[in-house]
Amino acid sequence: MKLPAFYTKENEMDSALIGEYEARLANVRKEMAKRGFNGLLVFGLAPRRVGDLMYLTGHQPLLPGHPRRYGFKGRGYSVIFVPLQQEPCLLTTTPFFEKELFIKEVIYGDDLPEEIATSVILRGIEKKDIGIVGMDILGVSLYEDLKRNLPRTRFVAADDIVMNLRASKSPYELAIMRRGAGIADEVSDLLRDFLKVGVTENDVYRFIVGELTKRGVTGAFATCQSGERSESAYDLSPATDKVIASGDMVHMEINGKYQGYMIDVCRSTVVGAISDRQRLVLDTALLMFHEAVGGMRPGVYAEDLEKISGEIALRHGFDSNHTRSFNGPATFLGHAIGLGVDEPPVVAAGDMTQLTEGMVITIEPGLYMTGCGGCRIEDEILVTPEGSENLNRSENKWW
Repeated sequence: MKLPAFYTKENEMDSALIGEYEARLANVRKEMAKRGFNGLLVFGLAPRRVGDLMYLTGHQPLLPGHPRRYGFKGRGYSVIFVPLQQEPCLLTTTPFFEKELFIKEVIYGDDLPEEIATSVILRGIEKKDIGIVGMDILGVSLYEDLKRNLPRTRFVAADDIVMNLRASKSPYELAIMRRGAGIADEVSDLLRDFLKVGVTENDVYRFIVGELTKRGVTGAFATCQSGERSESAYDLSPATDKVIASGDMVHMEINGKYQGYMIDVCRSTVVGAISDRQRLVLDTALLMFHEAVGGMRPGVYAEDLEKISGEIALRHGFDSNHTRSFNGPATFLGHAIGLGVDEPPVVAAGDMTQLTEGMVITIEPGLYMTGCGGCRIEDEILVTPEGSENLNRSENKWW
């Protein structure tokens, strides 16, 4: 087995960010020690399942399109190997990685399982227990290669270690997320003035993406569904050349990343003349939003929030228009966000996660297939010791 080539990186990060990473690694190691792990492998898979890896390294893997062939194994994955008592290293399958990284040793190779095995053996823990974070994204062939290269290592699924740490945001993280929410508010306010009869959905899409990008948002993304297209929660086409007409219901997503953390907001309204039925749909969705947010506090089960919104929908005659749990076409009421756009907990029936201080959760009640259009209202909500705080300050009633 060849020794991997590696690069030593001197960090140029600010001291606050370095302190964040040091604290996160220390907390990971505490949990490793409780479980008897001598090492931990934390996987990330480009482009979307990278949050756990970014939380500990600031690194995002690239180029997941290449299949496993010959000596090329694990393309699109990166992994941080955290020994209990030795320095961690980052292993990546491309030479394209960030210039500023907290992890000083970066190992690049074409055969990821072999590089992992080499790093484990060099540290003398190939006969020990090693936890794996990212078991749900680890391909079968990659896992089999890993076991073949380290036949005396006992691997244990440990996805919850980093997941639980990421759930409650630190003051450092919250400062970034507040700035991101503020950017979403600015774009939302501008969008309200821009939206009018005669513009197309693609005009709205380009406007949102452009305004987000101007403000330093990366990976900016938007949707605009109007008229009949608004009846569904999501469409395969985020926007089309459809011209928005008077009386069209419209819902619009404002998404992207600011300094690595997600922005996820949605606004809905009727453009031009509004009918009584449309006003009822929008007013009901807004009431669902406020009541669900009002029910948020530490100790509340995530699924109980969906019960609040669902019961309001039923009381107002929307018995097949909300989430799946209430016979509707939408998936759930909301989800946590952070380094990933969809993080646990999911605000839906069956998720028994108790809310804790520091969680940031999107609450996004929607009503669809109403016969007069569909809507969704979404803001980012912080769980506080006393209840909750809406990180978004912009008006979410546009009608």
